[in-house]
Amino acid sequence: MKSKSIKIILGSICLGMSFSAHSTLITNGFTFAVASSCSGGVQTSTGTHFHSNTGGAFGNPAGLAEVGEFGGSTCEEVRGLSEYNLAGLSAGPAFVTFDVFQPGGLFPGGNDFPFDGDINVVAYQANNAEDVSDYQQTAVGSVGSFSTVGMAVGDVFSFDITTILSNAIASSWSSLGMRLEVSTTGNDPNGGAWVFNNFRLTSTDDTSNVPEPAILVLISLSLAGIGYKRFISV
Repeated sequence: MKSKSIKIILGSICLGMSFSAHSTLITNGFTFAVASSCSGGVQTSTGTHFHSNTGGAFGNPAGLAEVGEFGGSTCEEVRGLSEYNLAGLSAGPAFVTFDVFQPGGLFPGGNDFPFDGDINVVAYQANNAEDVSDYQQTAVGSVGSFSTVGMAVGDVFSFDITTILSNAIASSWSSLGMRLEVSTTGNDPNGGAWVFNNFRLTSTDDTSNVPEPAILVLISLSLAGIGYKRFISV
């Protein structure tokens, strides 16, 4: 009888998890990657070519946001970008959400290994088009940053852009852009990269490994119930 009670309680936990709040997709973004060049062993400050776009630069289709650097004499930096068509959207809670696609960059033998460091996320006024100039387009706000240490394929990141999106809509922008770029400090000088995909705007924080508060309460109550049943059965 005791084991049946425990099964029922654990089943309640699973049921609670299945009915927890899920985010609502606001809109999908289109994603690409732009890199700088290397002149005399020094990175240029502007984007010069695509690493991922609808034209399939270097055989890489659009949808891949490569972020990182090439070490040594190559020395170029690559930034991942996503843009969101604001037509028909209204102000409200919003998060930019994306997934970790792969450790290492898009070029075997070049930057096909990950780096440990920080990645910054910034917003910019976009135009619903892939432009190499988006590499250095003026940032209108800092969205956040995250460390690549311990990051794994399938991890999900979300950053609150409610205020930024509201301001963009109020200013009648046609598009809002997000750019992922290596931090100016704390990165491996030998290069390396990460690739992200599935960029979208969601109504809630979908960051992986963050349980819903209601689930935490349910788990606590359920575990307490298991302990109580064990106590009274002794």
